[in-house]
Amino acid sequence: MVEAVTRTLRRLPLLLALLALPPAVFAHRLDEYLQATLVAIEPGEIRLEINLTPGVAVAQQVLTLIDRDRDDVISANEATAYAKLVKRDLVVRLDGRDAELKLTALNFPDPADLRTGWGIIQMEYSVTPGVLAAGLHKLTLENRHLPALSVYLLNATQPKSASVQISRQRRNENQSKGEIEFDFHPPPHHL
Repeated sequence: MVEAVTRTLRRLPLLLALLALPPAVFAHRLDEYLQATLVAIEPGEIRLEINLTPGVAVAQQVLTLIDRDRDDVISANEATAYAKLVKRDLVVRLDGRDAELKLTALNFPDPADLRTGWGIIQMEYSVTPGVLAAGLHKLTLENRHLPALSVYLLNATQPKSASVQISRQRRNENQSKGEIEFDFHPPPHHL
């Protein structure tokens, strides 16, 4: 008994420190659909890498939209149809003009994994910006997919090309809307 009390007292500072941290540090939210979008901007392509993670409490609602025949298997057709649904809910503009999204990658975990709250649906869309003029550009993104269930994250990645530099990012409070300003400076052509 004395040993158990001694062990508990030694762990007390750690326990108090853990209790002082917010609950979000420890847990994936169970009652929300996390939609995290990374935006990669390169001279010839802009990619939206979207990770969708339904929490346990909302997983079945999301699966109902995906597994249309209710056979507990996500077929290629069902995955593609859901990717089209998500695409319809994304509004992307480059320099004030609507940008056409193209689905370039798709990965769905098993429905059982999605129900645990840890399964992640991965989608990637691309935009071909055409020839970018040198100077400042603005990409805006609005995610309207399942707003009643969702929390959003939006962030630009560090460009691989030295020709592109992210100059500013702005987001609304819940990060369902944002704009990324970037400078494009093409390398000089050698004759």
